[in-house]
This record gives sequence, C-alpha cells and structure tokens, in this order.
Amino acid sequence: MCIRDRDTYTKQIKVQAPEMLIESQSNRLLNKVVLYIEENLTNPRLSVKDLSEHVGMSRGSLYHKILELTGQSPVEYIRSVKLEKALVLLEKSDLNISQIAYMVGFATPNYFAKSFKAKFNVQPSEFIHLKRKAEDLNPEAKFENNLSSGE
Repeated sequence: MCIRDRDTYTKQIKVQAPEMLIESQSNRLLNKVVLYIEENLTNPRLSVKDLSEHVGMSRGSLYHKILELTGQSPVEYIRSVKLEKALVLLEKSDLNISQIAYMVGFATPNYFAKSFKAKFNVQPSEFIHLKRKAEDLNPEAKFENNLSSGE
C-alpha cells in the first residue's frame, strides 16, 4: 500500500467520541442526597444514619461533606429540603397546614410551624394569608397558578 492510500484511509476513519457530561463528585453526592430525601419525604423518622448508609459514607464523613457543600449540617439540610417542599405545597395547593406538615415528614404540625417560621420568618398560616391576599389583589396571578397546576 502506498503512502497516499494510507492517508486516504486514515482520513476516513476518524472517530468522534460523544460528548460526555461530567458531573463533579460533590454534585453527584448532593443529587443523591436530595433524591433520597424526596423519596423518603413523608418519613418523620428519616435520619442521618439512613442517609449515610444510602450514600455509602460514614455519618461523620457525610456530616463534613454536607457542611462543606451547603453550610448546613445534614439534619439542617434534610429539614431545609422538607421546608422548601412545604413552601411549594403551601403556594400551589389547597391542603391545610397539618396535611402539608405530615406530607413533608414532620412528626407534628407544631414543630413544622416552628421550623417554617425559623427558616422563612413567617408562620405557615401567615404565609397562606399573604398568598391569598396577593391573589385577591391580582386575580390574574391566581388564574396563572391554576393554569400552571393543570386546573
């Protein structure tokens, strides 16, 4: 085979590797943690021990890694994820506060209200009241919320 033929074949055999999505280990860990919390959202007994076993880390290692990534301890982070879900439910559903508290895994509505107030600086009942007041002032917002939620 002459050199010219070899150049022709090598030009035709270029293989392009598909682009790979590279996710950092930290992002992968946080995604795994959030997914596990969401899958166990209604469990009021969800513990750091359960979470550490799920991600395959010791409780101490998980504590330091979550603290490094979020600035919160694992217990605080679990509570924070639950409260963020509760906020969405309070905004978009007509469920009462107790129902939402149990849905997001709080053992009692009182503890839920206390935690909600600590995170958002407003009681859940005040939040609902403010939301409804805003909807009364802007009926289009309620209409848009109903459209986005499929009602």
